[in-house]
Amino acid sequence: MADSFVQVPPDSTGKQIATNDVAGKQYQVVNLANSAGAELNPLTDTELRASPISVTGPLTDMELRATALEVSMTTAPLPTGAATETTLGEINDKLPTASADMPTDNTPAIAVRQAPQKYIDCSYSQVGSGLLAPELVQIGSTGTGMALSQAAGNLVITTGTTVNAEIVLRSAETFNGALTLKAATTLSQRIANNNFYVELVDVIGDGLAYNIVNTTTVDVTKTAHGYTAQSVGQRMDLCALSSVGVPMEGVIASIPDANTIRFTVAGYPASGSGTLSLTGWNKIELLYTGTTATNLSFNTRRKGWQNTAATATISTTASGHIASMNVDNGIASLADKTLVAGIALTNRTAWDTNIPRSDESLFLQLRAKNGTVAPATTTTWTQGMWRIEDFIATQVDIVATRQQSLNNSLPVTLIGGTTTVTGTVTATVTGGTTSPVTPATTLTNSAATTNGTVIKASAGTIWSIVASNINAAVRYLKIYNSSTVTVGTTTPALTFAIPAGGFINITGGVNGFRFGTGICIGITTGAADGDTGAVAANEIKVATTFN
Repeated sequence: MADSFVQVPPDSTGKQIATNDVAGKQYQVVNLANSAGAELNPLTDTELRASPISVTGPLTDMELRATALEVSMTTAPLPTGAATETTLGEINDKLPTASADMPTDNTPAIAVRQAPQKYIDCSYSQVGSGLLAPELVQIGSTGTGMALSQAAGNLVITTGTTVNAEIVLRSAETFNGALTLKAATTLSQRIANNNFYVELVDVIGDGLAYNIVNTTTVDVTKTAHGYTAQSVGQRMDLCALSSVGVPMEGVIASIPDANTIRFTVAGYPASGSGTLSLTGWNKIELLYTGTTATNLSFNTRRKGWQNTAATATISTTASGHIASMNVDNGIASLADKTLVAGIALTNRTAWDTNIPRSDESLFLQLRAKNGTVAPATTTTWTQGMWRIEDFIATQVDIVATRQQSLNNSLPVTLIGGTTTVTGTVTATVTGGTTSPVTPATTLTNSAATTNGTVIKASAGTIWSIVASNINAAVRYLKIYNSSTVTVGTTTPALTFAIPAGGFINITGGVNGFRFGTGICIGITTGAADGDTGAVAANEIKVATTFN
């Protein structure tokens, strides 16, 4: 804000300060001059309109004054002196104001667009040895004999027969939160001392120096690693060793200092050193191991603590399968299908304990590893594709009702799963009406066995199942589409968890559950298809209504 100038007498040279009177106040006149000192006259109205400055309409008094740099502000000056409530109010009156209307029930909604999900879709289009897709990087290899190439749209890894040989490949990007992984695997054989991993892991460090203390102890150097004595017993994977040693899962034995992690290992030489990678303090692991082509080991690890791995029955790896792993709402589940056409996946198993936190950044890691004993022959791992996509998990409440306790179980209508729908329906037709055969009910009281029971030795329909459990642990009711049953050998069609101290009520709706071969049940302490854990006598009671 301009202030008034007081006219002063001329100095000894006769010079004076020039002012103009504006609204009864004197303002200094300032004229422009060029570098040579020649005075620049104010632009005329015509010159101003011809200049690059855009001016339309008649020039106002303010515009004309601006051409001669004689701009004045006539707003009253701000108050002076110590701030008081009154003076602050005067200042606020002179500040620009802004307002925003709060939305109401009648305010139109703002259109939004859902953010696209992140995904990596990796396939192999080249032909030749040593070639990787850009979505993967090779972290390292241990020993000799492992080789990789691309052919016929696949990544091909051959294992060789060198003990402890390993190759480690990792995705270039990380994922977290809710996600789905699909990966195609075909193995030329399943033999002892071959291990193939498709895993989601965090990376503690690559190229870390290690020193073998003795045959059961290894020190790994990781600057400012952050682990403490409370980390003893936690696990992570020692992989991509550059020198002697065994790629394996190590257990934290102690924390010697802020830069050293000491692991308990097995099968190591008495001494040696090199570099390695530490991965999988948090992980979700699919492991193809052992000699059975229809088995897969599934496990999860959270901050070093893990479950006892579950063995899942899968489609055969001899002709290939696609494993689909889903992480959503604190559950990691496994399903799979064959490589042939079709979209149907079969659910295999799931973990809801020791799942990595949703904010952990996880890489996809592909690893092939030979055992401490040489494999008999070379195995070929054909990895056809893999895809990871993340998404925002959405919880769904059924009719806005949540179960309050195990003693207030809600009836469940099964709308998924695999049931056989072949066979015939027996009915009596009289006078144009259809009267279905009256269902029968079988009551089963558990013995101290796995309770393999034939409900019906031919095709039939289950209309409802009610089961109660007085034990303090969950028990599992298995339903078999079979005319005979050997619990642990016969594969169940359906498995239901009976809550500890609670019950379940399964209804088949208007169509029921149709079993084309027969209806059998079993009751075990474990959820796995092959579990043979016997329950206690009289602790489980099952009512099966069928015809």
